[in-house]
Amino acid sequence: MKGNKVNIKDLCDFLMMYFHKNEITINHLKLQKILYYIQSWHLVYFDRNPLFDDMPEAWVNGPVYRQIYDNLKPLGVYNDIKHQKTNFTDIDEEFVKQRDKLGLEKEQLEFLDAIFKHYGTMSHEKLVFMTHSELPWNDARKALGVFDYSSNSIKHEIMYDYYKSKVDSKKNKNEL
Repeated sequence: MKGNKVNIKDLCDFLMMYFHKNEITINHLKLQKILYYIQSWHLVYFDRNPLFDDMPEAWVNGPVYRQIYDNLKPLGVYNDIKHQKTNFTDIDEEFVKQRDKLGLEKEQLEFLDAIFKHYGTMSHEKLVFMTHSELPWNDARKALGVFDYSSNSIKHEIMYDYYKSKVDSKKNKNEL
């Protein structure tokens, strides 16, 4: 299954709408990590096809999508982000509009819902810790110090291989 591609900014609007609608707080760090996990798992479940074109960079606090960082930089890293439009007359109606704007297949929307439910309940601290303990971020930062600046890209093929191996490992355990 290939799946459709989206603009990362539109995906962020939808993601923030989802969290606003479900009364879940999100800050810039958490948003960046959720985008990373969306892309990683989309590569695995949709035949190596990325959901969006942007590449994550291996920054000190984990994967970051520069375009989103530049957009939200004025808000600060730790401050809660609110959806641009917080005074909705009908939040459910607005949510459906933003969802439909993405033009995703049913399977992709179900996939996003599962990712939001799983990773969205985690703190930004836990998400940073998780990405720091995983191969893709570490591979992109090899030979760098803990606090060294980096714009090194985290390669999609490494993301795919790492997360696919997690799925395969789980399948093998279940077969025993």
